[in-house]
Amino acid sequence: MTVMYALLALALGVAAGLTVIVIEELRWEARRRVPRCMTCGQVHHRHAAHR
Repeated sequence: MTVMYALLALALGVAAGLTVIVIEELRWEARRRVPRCMTCGQVHHRHAAHR
């Protein structure tokens, strides 16, 4: 029974680690993506000059 608990704990640890990696990857992608401008609707950097 102790072996099963150890394997369950290991599986939960691996699942938690993979979840953290996926969340960090999604956050990094969201930071790197150039957002759509609220003023003109085009895709460019946040502080682009509008004429």
